[in-house]
Amino acid sequence: MKKDGTIAMFRYWNMLRAGRPAPFRTEIDPTAIKGRLPDTFILEFDDANELRFRLAGTNVCAVFGRELRHLPFAEIWRADDREAIGALARATLTQDAVVLAEAHGASCQGRHANFELLLLPLDAGPGRPRAIGLATPLDRPFWIGAHAIANLELGEARLLDPDASPALDIGAQAPSLAPDVLEPADRARRVRHLVVLDGGRN
Repeated sequence: MKKDGTIAMFRYWNMLRAGRPAPFRTEIDPTAIKGRLPDTFILEFDDANELRFRLAGTNVCAVFGRELRHLPFAEIWRADDREAIGALARATLTQDAVVLAEAHGASCQGRHANFELLLLPLDAGPGRPRAIGLATPLDRPFWIGAHAIANLELGEARLLDPDASPALDIGAQAPSLAPDVLEPADRARRVRHLVVLDGGRN
């Protein structure tokens, strides 16, 4: 893992699962990963067993110049790589595999960018596997979001064992995704996963 955000997302997911194959979908707290939400997406199977985006963050959609929600995951990949990336993503949803990959993207204007991709399994209940993914440019060029990536070319990819020592060591050194200070302590308090700000009319 090369990006701090990728390491931090892995650490958060690993903490939530607490030794289980995957955490429950309902355990993901959006406020805890709000710094990464624009680069995050959710994958699920449709009724025809095709892998689709359930949700996609604003940065992910901007990279490809379109709304990705409900579109097939394969559409953002070049034709030669669709079978391979599909197999990796399906392993995440059906076998609780953790996938780390690099991809190369090219825009229609001839610009190029490299991305780090992380796929993590989520438990959404019987018969409803999902994955949470993170797609981050390794070096965010100035033109990202203005010139759309036409498709991705799969580079190096591997499966990670989250129970292995090296993976846990990486996670232990990762920065937290949660902000250090949410609001001044005298004005804010937590209620479940929400932050309540005291104030209003006197």
